[in-house]
Amino acid sequence: MSKTSKTQMVKEYIFNEAEAGRIKSGKRLPSCREVAAKLSVNKLTVNKAYHELESEHKVFSIPRGGFYLVDCGEKRLIARKPLDFITVKPDEKLIPYREFTHVINKAVDLYKDSLFEYESTAGLTTLRDTLMNMFQQEGIYTTADRIVITHGAQQAINLVLQAIFQNNKGKLIVEVPTYGLALEYASYLGIDVIGIERKENGFDYHELELLFKQGDILAFYVIPRHHNPTGYRLSESHKKIIAELAGKYNVLVIEDDYLADVGYRKGSMPIHYYDIKKQVVYIRSFSKTFMPGLRLGAAVLPESIIESVTKLKKLSDLNTSRLPQAALDIFIKSGMYEKQVKKVRKSYEAKLNKAREILLSLSPSELSWHVPEYGIFIWLRLPEYVNINTLEKKLESQGILIKSAREFFLKQEIVQEDNVNHLNYIRLCISGIPEADISSIAAIVSAIHSFDV
Repeated sequence: MSKTSKTQMVKEYIFNEAEAGRIKSGKRLPSCREVAAKLSVNKLTVNKAYHELESEHKVFSIPRGGFYLVDCGEKRLIARKPLDFITVKPDEKLIPYREFTHVINKAVDLYKDSLFEYESTAGLTTLRDTLMNMFQQEGIYTTADRIVITHGAQQAINLVLQAIFQNNKGKLIVEVPTYGLALEYASYLGIDVIGIERKENGFDYHELELLFKQGDILAFYVIPRHHNPTGYRLSESHKKIIAELAGKYNVLVIEDDYLADVGYRKGSMPIHYYDIKKQVVYIRSFSKTFMPGLRLGAAVLPESIIESVTKLKKLSDLNTSRLPQAALDIFIKSGMYEKQVKKVRKSYEAKLNKAREILLSLSPSELSWHVPEYGIFIWLRLPEYVNINTLEKKLESQGILIKSAREFFLKQEIVQEDNVNHLNYIRLCISGIPEADISSIAAIVSAIHSFDV
């Protein structure tokens, strides 16, 4: 028997094991020693077969970690719940149901005499005091009366945009790309929006200053850490520049730090920390680490807009329910919140590390990608020859959901002929993907490979 046929025999063995379900998608292949003994061939032959399978995009390797199966057929994937890389939601295993039940019961007991009374529009006093202390430890120096509790970060963004632009003619600068709902809010409110490109290393700060100099810029909406959709982060020097420019040209910075709890480098501070002129609105969400369905967020507001935001909030919903606010307050004070944050961070970091290893091992040179150290987003720019719509359908048939990133771009950016490739960006959200299934990114890369020309 020739060496070539022995190599093929090893490959056929792996295919048969996968078809029988004994080797599953994303799982490690048997060691070379084990297969060599099983088939009575040389370990070098097995190693050669594995490398051929890798070049055929059937398996991927992790340095000093062995070889792993990319997929084992569409039927098994279709039979299970789709893997959703589109929706921003936590893995169900990370939701603290038991702890939440405890703090809700504690909150009911604590506030049983006033549970159904209206709360202050700005939020539960004890929670705002707790957040003030919590924020100060993170470099966000404020007083409790400058904090407004909202129904998630989304409501905070909406209220702040209304407060700034309702009686003022001016423009809003946004990053390109940026959070899709922020663009929708701006469009709905009739705000004139100008985009500035967000790159991995930040912005063109000469261009940003020229925009600020125009005099008609009222606000700049920016996500400095855990950028949505790219996962990029701004350096400390760049945050300082933004704070200085905002103070110099009297532009309000709307700092969306919604994912602050999922981790960042030591020494990383929000823009608010560098704000001397009190020009920064700081927005935070607790939905990604507490209970997503409760929709709790907070805004730290400068004196110039706090009255307007509070009035608008009162008109829109009167107040945020006392019960979830009390539960969050207890959750933080008890130490359970810190414990939950550590659990979430550990899970997300493990997923990102595995995703990075897969992309390093498998991705074609034409695929541009970014996997951050912390956060929940992976940013892909597909090769020009990949049709995003065809890719979506192909992966959906395998039980994997992805979506074009066009919603994160300004409409005028998409329709410009020079920017048609904006359709070929993909944001992969890993937060709702179980850690055991993060290896399905290999199937996404394999599907991209299938377009290779």
